[in-house]
Amino acid sequence: MDISSRINEALGYIKKEDYKSAEEIYLKLLTEQPENPILLSFCAYLYMTEKRYEDAEELFEKGAEISKSEAILSGLANIKYILRKYQEAVPLFINLIKQEPKNEYYEKLTNSFSNLITLGKKQYTQVAYEYGLEGVKKFPLDKTILLNFSIACLYSGHFAESEKYCSLVLKQDSKYPAAWSHLGLIKECLYCDEKGAQECYKKAIEYGIGHSGYYDLGVSFSKTGDFELAHENLQKALELLPNNETVMLAIAHNYFRQRNFELGYQYYIKQNDSSGVINLKNIWDEEPHQDKTIFVYPDLAYGDHIMFMRYIPFLKDKFKSVKVFVYPQLKRLFEENFDVEFVEDIPNYDYSAALSKLPYYLNMDFLNIPASNRYLDAAPADIKSNKLNVGICWEAGNSDLRTTIHRSVSIKEFSPIFDDRFEIYSFQVNSSSDDYLKYNLTDLGKGFKDFADTASALKSMDVLVSVDTSVANLAGALGVRTFMLLPYYADWRWFDNTETTEWYESVKIFKQTCKNSWENEFKRILQELTLMIKQ
Repeated sequence: MDISSRINEALGYIKKEDYKSAEEIYLKLLTEQPENPILLSFCAYLYMTEKRYEDAEELFEKGAEISKSEAILSGLANIKYILRKYQEAVPLFINLIKQEPKNEYYEKLTNSFSNLITLGKKQYTQVAYEYGLEGVKKFPLDKTILLNFSIACLYSGHFAESEKYCSLVLKQDSKYPAAWSHLGLIKECLYCDEKGAQECYKKAIEYGIGHSGYYDLGVSFSKTGDFELAHENLQKALELLPNNETVMLAIAHNYFRQRNFELGYQYYIKQNDSSGVINLKNIWDEEPHQDKTIFVYPDLAYGDHIMFMRYIPFLKDKFKSVKVFVYPQLKRLFEENFDVEFVEDIPNYDYSAALSKLPYYLNMDFLNIPASNRYLDAAPADIKSNKLNVGICWEAGNSDLRTTIHRSVSIKEFSPIFDDRFEIYSFQVNSSSDDYLKYNLTDLGKGFKDFADTASALKSMDVLVSVDTSVANLAGALGVRTFMLLPYYADWRWFDNTETTEWYESVKIFKQTCKNSWENEFKRILQELTLMIKQ
């Protein structure tokens, strides 16, 4: 029997759902012709039918080394997509589009981009926009491509286009749940319209979107202070997707907003102590082990690393040795301030803990936050003037669009304090635009090599005016007077505070009183700065 006949025999078995017999034929043929890309793809597609995705991936990858045929590349791209390996799927779909621009390839390419950019992979925003626009031009009635383009528009700052294309999708299909979900996010991010967003999320749930609809609704209710409704919806999301870490984190934050330390950490500590870099082993049992070593891993971003470092000294009497993983940009600053070992690789250790979970392990609730006056220090930089030295920082970095878009403030909003009585210094690093060049200020940020440089410059300021970002946390940790701009819906860690914060005594909060304007806050800040001159 020739190879074609044997393949047809295997296909006959597949029709009868006798996958084992079909596999036996393919594997026997592959022992005879192991480099045959057609056989590899047939067997790989069989594994896909059986949902043996890792086995299928292995065969497709082997086939792709031999042949760049559409069947092989399409199979490999689809299997990467199914396995949510979007970064690996993207170049494959781009290659396929170059061979033949099918709408199914654009659908999966743009959807891969949507998943990547919503997960914080900002490097994909521009290319997502470009391929989305290309897909929309080729397939203007494909609602999947239209919606993915709308998502790319929102994350790349093309806000009017995002709203336009989301509306086009809903005109095509008024019961498309993903479009209602995205429209809710548009209302949240562009208009601070939480009530409108909540109605959209309810529509998404009504038309069939599962846990993500309840998750979005729960997060929105938490932002508006409807904590019971938030918990109710987040629990529904958790029931639909048990042990989902994103949902558990949202439940924890909902409790944290209410200063409910105990219940919040019950959900927070359930998250897996791992990242793309490390999986922590032997999680600390909260008991002292004075002959052992504990390894602490910073599980969040720079600002969080700075904020939660205040808890490190409390480990000293509980362990023989304390080792802390540190980002290179923070290492010099921390080594000058803490008597522990800082490492940039995974050391040998007996116990481990995620940095943001130390308050729980140490039983230090939000009513007893330690070292709020100052726990970092630095030598002041040689920055002198005859005027009031005012540092500014206007952009926040974060992967979560919900919070980032409101935490960042246009440099134009700072105009009221660009006054000849003040010497203005920029602490912004890697600004998203060069608008700040229009203003009379000294750009310190371009010269910072690490946070130790930032700390020294901050110590030379009379005051810092900053959005909620790592620079504001650093200033607070240094005890530098800080005016922090908080958006109308602020991060959980600022609780319901409108003037002061339990985390830093030197920080004064200026919380947004109008959802879409900072005018009132900058008027107040100008008054405060004027008083500082008179003093």
